[in-house]
Amino acid sequence: MIWTAAEKFGSMVMAFISNLILARLLLPEDFGVIGMLHIFIAISGAFMMGGFGDAIIQKKNTTHTDYSTVFMWNMVLSVFFYVIIFISSPAIARFYDMPSLCAVLRVYGLVLILVGLSVVQNSILRKELKFKLLSIRNLTASFCGLVVGIVMAFMGFGVWSLVMSALVNQLMNAILVWRLSSWRPSIVFDKKSFKELFSFGGMMMLTSLVEKIYVNIQGLLIGKWYSANELGYYTQAKKLEDVPTSTLSYIVTNVSFPVFSKFQDDKNMLLYGLRKNIKAITYLNFPLCILLLVIASPLIELLYGAKWNSSVPYFQLLCLSGLLYTMNSLNGSVVGALGKGKLYFTLNLIQRIVGLLLMFAGVRYSVKGLLIAVVVSAYFSYFLYSLANSRLLGYGLWQQLKDVFGSLLLAIFVGVAVFFIGRYLPWHHYWVMAVQIVVYVGLYWIVSKLLKLDGYSTYREVFKQLIIRK
Repeated sequence: MIWTAAEKFGSMVMAFISNLILARLLLPEDFGVIGMLHIFIAISGAFMMGGFGDAIIQKKNTTHTDYSTVFMWNMVLSVFFYVIIFISSPAIARFYDMPSLCAVLRVYGLVLILVGLSVVQNSILRKELKFKLLSIRNLTASFCGLVVGIVMAFMGFGVWSLVMSALVNQLMNAILVWRLSSWRPSIVFDKKSFKELFSFGGMMMLTSLVEKIYVNIQGLLIGKWYSANELGYYTQAKKLEDVPTSTLSYIVTNVSFPVFSKFQDDKNMLLYGLRKNIKAITYLNFPLCILLLVIASPLIELLYGAKWNSSVPYFQLLCLSGLLYTMNSLNGSVVGALGKGKLYFTLNLIQRIVGLLLMFAGVRYSVKGLLIAVVVSAYFSYFLYSLANSRLLGYGLWQQLKDVFGSLLLAIFVGVAVFFIGRYLPWHHYWVMAVQIVVYVGLYWIVSKLLKLDGYSTYREVFKQLIIRK
């Protein structure tokens, strides 16, 4: 987890810096264009990344034939979906009434082929828990993409800066993972191997597909019902909200899924691991989301400039849904690690159908209406996942809430306190924000130490072990 955290936070910092610079060089419309196109790439990528990579990790005894079969499957799919995107790009441009989207999508779609080249090697390294190598690879690739995007933006390439940044990032990912992994594919496609992997991987693939549609349709609906500017505001708000939620979720689930899979026959160990992870991750996630919600307005103005102030309410609503993002990810990881592919898919399908119905209703009123639907859907998802784990591990809704209640209550209490501090300080709002951050972090840490919250105790023990090893 330490190596994964280093990689994710390093990539996040680079992406954050890049986004700050690009937000000042480019227009909201440029980000909105990429937001409109991302759903088509994400859905296509779900067929390659969302199923068989996880099946390789979850399967106990994988062979060279298994790996080669998945590699050939991914390459055929990547070329197939790129051809589909290439042919359909004029129709997509007409759908949005933006002719320039056609050429952008045809170039941006090359990301799919680059992804197909690296899925198997990436899964092998994850299965072997070689997160140090993965971290080096991802950080190097992110840096290369960052440099290319910023240089092109300064040269006036507009939206093409974002396109080439993504392409260079994925190209370097593919090159480096081939250098770091000793495995090489054979031209083999074994039907028996494919069938075995598909029994679990097929369900995970469908789950990933449903998830990609759900997440990215938010941008599609905003782009269709409103304007590219509104989509740009939403896109920036989403990127900023991803800092505490998706980042922490990635760190935990990227490690917990392969580790949980190794203990799929020991439910006591799985229960211990799930409880430990939930307590630890919510100890960080809850206060981050609450703090960001409180300081949203000055933070966005400071980072992106006054022209992005319309992103503030979108960002605040996304922070409310982000409170449960990591808990949902961890609960889902356990279901997947136990090999319950059909159950995992069914739970995800129910969640997203309900979420889509809510979003279609909400978007008719405003972008805020759509995001309120996203918040409600996140809490409904948590209810379903906790219900499933109540039956699988005896660790359901009430048991989980008891474990995290202290961190949540403390995060809200401190958040209310710093909110009122901010209202009565007669200083510039940037200085007020700085004071709020310092007070929040200090008060949360001191009170959690006095109350001896489980999350605090876990991190204290981790740091002690690190110091002893040094």
